[in-house]
Amino acid sequence: MAAGATAQTPFWQYANQHGSIPLNGNFGIADAGIYKVYNPHNPRFFQWSAGIQGIASYGKSENVFLSDLYAAVKIGKVEILAGQKRMTAGLVDTTLSSGSLAMAGNARPYPKVQISMPDYFPLYFTNNFVSLKFTYSDGYLGGSGVNYGSAPYVPETYLHQKQLYLRLGNNSHRYRIYLGGNHQAIWGGEDKTIPLYQLSMLKAYWYTISGKTLDYRKVGNHFGTFDLGGEWYGKDWNFFLYRQNIYETGSLFRTTNFEDGLTGLSVKRTRPLPKGSSYFAFHSFLLEVIGTHNQTNRYPISELALFEKGNYFNSYVYQRGWSYYGSGIGTPLAPPAGNTDTSLPRNKSEFTNNNRFWAFHTGVTATWLHLKLAFKGTYSRNSGSFLSPFDSVKQQVSLLLSAEKNLNILNGCSVYSALSSDIGELYPNTYGLSIGLRKSGFLD
Repeated sequence: MAAGATAQTPFWQYANQHGSIPLNGNFGIADAGIYKVYNPHNPRFFQWSAGIQGIASYGKSENVFLSDLYAAVKIGKVEILAGQKRMTAGLVDTTLSSGSLAMAGNARPYPKVQISMPDYFPLYFTNNFVSLKFTYSDGYLGGSGVNYGSAPYVPETYLHQKQLYLRLGNNSHRYRIYLGGNHQAIWGGEDKTIPLYQLSMLKAYWYTISGKTLDYRKVGNHFGTFDLGGEWYGKDWNFFLYRQNIYETGSLFRTTNFEDGLTGLSVKRTRPLPKGSSYFAFHSFLLEVIGTHNQTNRYPISELALFEKGNYFNSYVYQRGWSYYGSGIGTPLAPPAGNTDTSLPRNKSEFTNNNRFWAFHTGVTATWLHLKLAFKGTYSRNSGSFLSPFDSVKQQVSLLLSAEKNLNILNGCSVYSALSSDIGELYPNTYGLSIGLRKSGFLD
């Protein structure tokens, strides 16, 4: 792919791309991978999979790295994975969404060990009406500067992640209900940041995964969502309504508030178009409203002021905040401070200088004359953060329009192009164009 922009790369060109797209506006990039996938039609109790994906970009600076590098085994319904693999967490339409709040697929994948049940497993004693899936993993993020503690730097930080979701309704039901939640925590270096408590690594890990408090404070920087969703399968369209409610350090297992969160409605076509049709037709619609403006704990677990206000995607301990390799792990709508306009205030202790916003996001896919068309548009009203408040609400519009066409060459490939732009006060005003060639398929 080759891309050019009048300033930095527009928002929807790089957001939720797993940290693979450079921000310097003008670049070329090659993205290639090879995967051994599970055979869905193979009933064997034991299977294995693996993948490797490399990315190389050239522009004002060069960068080469491995995005995916993992091996996994599946024993029945349970999978054990080691390495780094592109993943998200939370109920959301992953194809068009602005991004799940806690883990959006915006940053590079990080190395981890994970045990999971990746697909919904029906509980037979409920006559398959109730199904569940879960994930439990621990990963490595590297060192971080420290804002609060007795040491200015810790050489190792880690990301703990777990999620559990239930589905009510089986494959024969038109209606399905989803509920569950995810819990993430960045931790590490407690023996240096709070040496008074003489926490061993094992004990710090227990405090982190359990949410147990130490002298009225949490160990680690916690963030997650409680999710609820409903799905209806119609004759021609599928409707999916979902809600993610935020909780954050200081209010773990207590609802911070009911105002902050993500609400979305996804509509997808289920009846295929006639074979060979070339007329214009919509395939999916999405509308989301995202709010993080409140950040007030209405039921604090202690009298300490630390727990009365949140500071989403930042950390009072780690300067890295909720990030990996400089990109946010959570929603890209809370950007790194370095990505925002240079005139906006920022604090060196914060990863993002804009975590208080209201955003309205939409996405559409369609086909016309054998072209695959997609649109993403986001309007946001941004207020900065509690430590770096903006002097007024900064309005921002980010847009992307793409088209892709299949070609009968190279045993099946496609050419695609996208126009994107940022207009407003949060990011530098910019317009971009990208073109590329995509090839995927099975190796014989």
